[in-house]
Order: sequence, then structure tokens, then C-alpha cells
Amino acid sequence: MNSLATRLRTPSSFLRIVLCISLIYLWVSDKNSGAEIYVRVHQNGKKEFTNRPSGPGWLLYMTDSGVEPLIKFSEHGKPRDIEAIITDIATQFAIDPHLVKAIIKAESNYNPNAVSSKGAKGLMQLMPSTARQLKVERPFDPEQNIIGGVKYIKGMLASYGNLDKALAAYNAGPGAVNKYAGIPPYRETREYVRKVLGLYKRYKKEASSIRPIGTLSQDTN
Repeated sequence: MNSLATRLRTPSSFLRIVLCISLIYLWVSDKNSGAEIYVRVHQNGKKEFTNRPSGPGWLLYMTDSGVEPLIKFSEHGKPRDIEAIITDIATQFAIDPHLVKAIIKAESNYNPNAVSSKGAKGLMQLMPSTARQLKVERPFDPEQNIIGGVKYIKGMLASYGNLDKALAAYNAGPGAVNKYAGIPPYRETREYVRKVLGLYKRYKKEASSIRPIGTLSQDTN
């Protein structure tokens, strides 16, 4: 017998249905609190979902649109500029593109083929385990790598509610930040946080000082 009641008696099927209903509920309810869905994977492999992350270890799972951004790496047969890709992805995920550029500059100096001594890959230097969690199949592809890195830093920002700690977690891992209840006393991590914050501040200042073409000076003297 193939009835719905029979299928519901199968534990795995029932759990999948409950999970789907829970995700839909989280997504459409309480719009004022943000519709992004976050996931946290426990040591036993169990996944936990929420639209109100609290505590460490959360990764962005789904945007408020419910889909991954569909961004083409090339337009009319010509490769797109990496900064244009950053702007598009940052807009899709509602994160400051200047922060993304600062992280990329500090992590890889804009080299999409960069590989660290620890095995981190691509523009935003994703570790293989992190890339798998973020569904990044081609870490050297600029678009996939940036999407993965943006989802990761968004998760860290949601977990800690503090840019300094989020950057420290991006560099040293959430475990280190949790262990020391803040930026861990690692020279590399402290220098990394200072570097990214400095670049972020500089990029924002440079952007605000650019006058659009065609605007007239307000000076009348």
C-alpha cells in the first residue's frame, strides 16, 4: 500500500516532511526579524536550522529570496571583473561589498588560484571542509568561492554580532573564538583582524570620496 499514511509512518520520510515544513515556516514568518535561514551542523552530523541564530557555529543556508544568486561569470563572451562579481554577490546577500573586498585582499591578494600552506583555496581562502559545508564544488571559481566566503562571514556575523569576533572566527575558526571568549591571542589572527578592518575602512573612505561623473562643484568662489 502506497498511501500517504504509510509513507508518514516511515521515520526518514516523516522527518523530511517536518524539516521542510519547519524551513518554510521560518522563511515566511516574522519578516521583521529577517528571513534568512542559518544552519549549524553538530558533531554527530545533526543539522539545526533557525532564522534567529544565537551562539557560535552558524552558516548562512538560504537568502530571503529562497534561492542562490544566479550570477554569470561572463557577459557577452567577455570575462567579468572580479569587483563586479563581488558587488553582485554582496548585494544578493545584503553584505557590504567593501568588507568582502577587504577580506579578499587580506586572504589572497585577489589571486583566484591561491592555496595556503594549510590548504585553504581561492579568493576567500576556503578550507576544504568549509567549502563542502557551503556547497562550493569549485573553490577556484571566483563566483563560487566568493558566494561561499560571503555565506561564511555572514554566518560568523550572525553568530557573534560583532565584526571583530566574526573576522577572528573567519581566520582562526569559531572554536578558537569560543575558547577565548573573543579574539584569540594568536599573533596571526590579531594582525589579520587589524588588517581587514584597516582595509575595510580605507575602501569605504575611498568609495565615499569618489564624485560621480558630471556632478558640479558646490564651490562658488
